[in-house]
Amino acid sequence: MSYDRRMALPLPGERPSRLLGVLLAAAAVLGLCALGCGTPAHQTRRYAPSIFQAARFEARRPQPARSDRIGGDEGAAFVEKTLHDAGFRFGTDGSARALWGYLRSSQRLVSAASARPGDILLFDTRSASPTPKCADHAGIVESVSTDGRITFVEARGGRTRRSFVDPTRPTIRRDESGEILNSFLRVKALDDPPGARYFAGEMLCGIARASRSEGGG
Repeated sequence: MSYDRRMALPLPGERPSRLLGVLLAAAAVLGLCALGCGTPAHQTRRYAPSIFQAARFEARRPQPARSDRIGGDEGAAFVEKTLHDAGFRFGTDGSARALWGYLRSSQRLVSAASARPGDILLFDTRSASPTPKCADHAGIVESVSTDGRITFVEARGGRTRRSFVDPTRPTIRRDESGEILNSFLRVKALDDPPGARYFAGEMLCGIARASRSEGGG
């Protein structure tokens, strides 16, 4: 519309016409609709991305060296933020143990043989007991190879990284071809107790599959 054909504004003291009022009201309603205020909520609902898509998004973001909450773990914080981005609504104290409690009570646990992208891995990186006790670290499955090796994304040491765990060969670092089967989740220390574990496969203690149909959001 050219400048000289636009509707003129009323001069000071001049009453606007009824037609102008109707047009202005219609414009206001259309503006609200464009913003989503004039449309029922069920028509403007935006579906959240999958957990795996959310994990890839979070992995590209700078990660803090540790959770900003007392008792927090950066791996658990990464997973919790990813689940929130995917549409899940829950809260914890920021610890991996609290995250594990939520997943165990509100979501579904799966076997390592059934793991698939988007599943949540829980690890016990501190205990030296023969059986890992969940949990103090967490990651998200990125892919699973045909021989069972799991590639997962985690936040550790102030950055996100791609790591590996092989539940069927938990004590083996590399295969015959030199490919990594299990990442180191902790380094050796002089005061390590007997039986301390270092490989991801030795520390894996649970796998959960989060689904909103299970009551998670």
